[in-house]
Amino acid sequence: MSKGITFGYAVATVESKLLNNVDFMNQLAKIDDPIVIVNQFRDQPLDASTLGQNVQVINTKSRGLSQSRNVALKALDADFVMICDDDISLVPANIERIKKEIQKDPDCALYFTRLQKTTGELWRENYENDAFSIRSLNFNSKLRIQRINSMEQVYNLRFLRSNQLIFNVDFGAGSSKFQLGEETLMSWSVLKAGGVLRYLPIVARIHPALSSGSIFSVQNSKALFAVQWKIFGLAGILTFAGYLLKAVGKTQRS
Repeated sequence: MSKGITFGYAVATVESKLLNNVDFMNQLAKIDDPIVIVNQFRDQPLDASTLGQNVQVINTKSRGLSQSRNVALKALDADFVMICDDDISLVPANIERIKKEIQKDPDCALYFTRLQKTTGELWRENYENDAFSIRSLNFNSKLRIQRINSMEQVYNLRFLRSNQLIFNVDFGAGSSKFQLGEETLMSWSVLKAGGVLRYLPIVARIHPALSSGSIFSVQNSKALFAVQWKIFGLAGILTFAGYLLKAVGKTQRS
């Protein structure tokens, strides 16, 4: 690709809760790139009249985070998209660095970055210090993608569309079946389609210290097992057992 890549943002919110995140709203107001905000609502539609011309708001009665992201990805006009929840903030200077890195390899299907907690520390203590790529679908790569958080991901929209890849609506917050795992399944689908995943050791987004997926519960365990089964088949029983042992150990230490 000789021309510069275009970059956009897909923001998911429910009942206009995004408006309560003043810092993020102020950041969005300063962005010239295309932004699609999907507000899933029953009572609180999001008023788009005060937002910029580059911002498209879609109020929908649909439910589920994966459904919301699929709506946004379909509507967004950009080469690459950074997906955003409504409780985060951005690191604008680092996003500019990420754009420059993407420009070097615009055929990469998915970039993933570092994530920082609002308390200041990194989301994971063991982030790699150097950039690397995941290029093939094997046991090790299937394990590696389990660690990629949705707020670390930046997708190549052209790749997703050309391979007809969307988020699995059976997974993710608000789904009627499983409450997490949609980002892992998307990473897996990208690899299955022959795409390359590229890690950049750069913080792009800041997220509250806790998330629904980090809480050990029967509901989350069922979702994780469903993800492991889809990706690993029978071997998923072993990988899931490893997760349970780790989770129980953390619970006992706390």
